[in-house]
Amino acid sequence: MRNILNKLSYIGLFLSIINSCQSKEEKKQTNSSGNSEEVSNNLYIGKWLSINKEGNQYYYCTDSDRFFEINKDKIYDHTPMEDSDFNIDHIKEKENQTFFYIDKQESSYYILSWVDKNKGIISYQFNKDSPNFFIAEKKLKSINSKTCQPKAKSCDFNNLSDKYKFVLEAGEYKNEKEQTYPISAWVIVTNKKSGKSQEIHFEPNSWATYSNLPCDSFSVKDFNFDGLEDFAIVWDQGGAEKLYEYYFQDEK
Repeated sequence: MRNILNKLSYIGLFLSIINSCQSKEEKKQTNSSGNSEEVSNNLYIGKWLSINKEGNQYYYCTDSDRFFEINKDKIYDHTPMEDSDFNIDHIKEKENQTFFYIDKQESSYYILSWVDKNKGIISYQFNKDSPNFFIAEKKLKSINSKTCQPKAKSCDFNNLSDKYKFVLEAGEYKNEKEQTYPISAWVIVTNKKSGKSQEIHFEPNSWATYSNLPCDSFSVKDFNFDGLEDFAIVWDQGGAEKLYEYYFQDEK
């Protein structure tokens, strides 16, 4: 009888040791999983600079004024026009993307994903806007840097129309002292024959992607098919998508 009790005691002790080991292993796996997600999120902490892509190459514009910063609980988003500061409510990993939600309802969020982890390049997207490329400030030397287009104060379009001459001229700047980052412009339309001109004040939705006048985004055409020349100019841009504002000529 005593031997049976001893055997039962040994069996109970053995099972207790197994359960204890299993509990420790489960706890270790849980902590490991949590730490993995935390490490993934920590990789995004820091300052990120806007970059451009040409072909398969990325480059940084030294005269750019677009960046964002992430810390453990906030996202600071800077553009030439305005600054935004958001609290991070919670974070989720979905496939190869990290979602930084700024409200509990998950109606507003930033999506970050790696494009080239070795070079520190990520894709950065707000809600359903077009994504843009950014590079970690500490990895900036991994790509080329250059000064982008020189600052134009006006653009002349003499050959877009046989009848009219168009001039796009900066009106106001964010930095008036240095005259950088235009926030409004004038479109001056002059009749080549009579010399009469008309000035149209142009305020785009956002100059966030421009450090210069959009001289390469102006076109003249009969857009509404009434036999008269009209013109269009980009008023907003996100990623590769351009949104134009159209000005139709009146018969009078």
